[in-house]
Amino acid sequence: MSESQPRSLEPLTERILRVLRWERPVSVVIWALVPWANGALNFLLDAESKSAVWQQSGTLVVLNYAAVSLAILLSIWGSRRVATRLEELRGPEPFRGVSSVAAPLFGAVATASAFGITAVVQDGLIAGVVRGITWLVVGAAVWSFLWTYLSLHVGLHRLGAEPVADEARMDPGLAIRPLGDVAFTGLWILLAWLVPLVLTGLPDEVGFALGVGVLVAALATFFSSLVGLHHRMVEVKSEELTLARDLYAQAYRPVRARPTLETLEQQRNLLSAADALEKRAKAIHDWPIDEGTFARVITIATSVVAILIGRLILGPLGL
Repeated sequence: MSESQPRSLEPLTERILRVLRWERPVSVVIWALVPWANGALNFLLDAESKSAVWQQSGTLVVLNYAAVSLAILLSIWGSRRVATRLEELRGPEPFRGVSSVAAPLFGAVATASAFGITAVVQDGLIAGVVRGITWLVVGAAVWSFLWTYLSLHVGLHRLGAEPVADEARMDPGLAIRPLGDVAFTGLWILLAWLVPLVLTGLPDEVGFALGVGVLVAALATFFSSLVGLHHRMVEVKSEELTLARDLYAQAYRPVRARPTLETLEQQRNLLSAADALEKRAKAIHDWPIDEGTFARVITIATSVVAILIGRLILGPLGL
């Protein structure tokens, strides 16, 4: 599929880049440079009109603008990667919300309004307008990814409530494991841009509150959808084990009734087949991600929380 042709699952960022009709790398770079244009305008403003981020050291100010640019780049790339992978694995139907335009645009407008109004109240009209426009552009990218991430997990919840197809039961992962990998990919992409953004923007109360809120919601959504899929996988595993053991009991019944080598020989193939079914049922996974990935998620989540708490405590001390 060419760059100019729309996909069945097309996040907001992909629609915007397609409408712009520029070379994709050029459009992405310009988009990522918007925060630096905001930084240049802030630099020209008087001290009272500057963003709260400028209350920090020069190094942290630069890192904050770099974090916003990183958020734009990873959001554009991540939205496309997740959408493409979902379409390859299951098609557009379970995850059709990815292509919504209204929802991420509403999020971007709401975010821009929150930042803009706060800046107007605290720093004046000019600062509010500059900040509002900047976060409208930044928010379009960020909310495109957040909505893609949310649509992914809504789709996983939907799949967890549906019966598992017979052909999928032949797979130890029930054709769900690859979707678990996509969910993990979405989580680490989100954390990769959200955590630096929150850590470098601590003096900005609105930004910090929004960032922490998004972080908590993202982790809760991730674990919620995984638990739902876990319950479905355990249920299917139990069904398959019950079926295999029932067939084994039926095949073994003649041997119990007439315990001779001749009867055992007659039932040997049936017993072997039933035993193979039981082994296959036992091999069905309990979770949509492997144990190593699950452990990494727990480690990442606890580390992020610890870093945020440490930054919150040490930030006011200037450390």
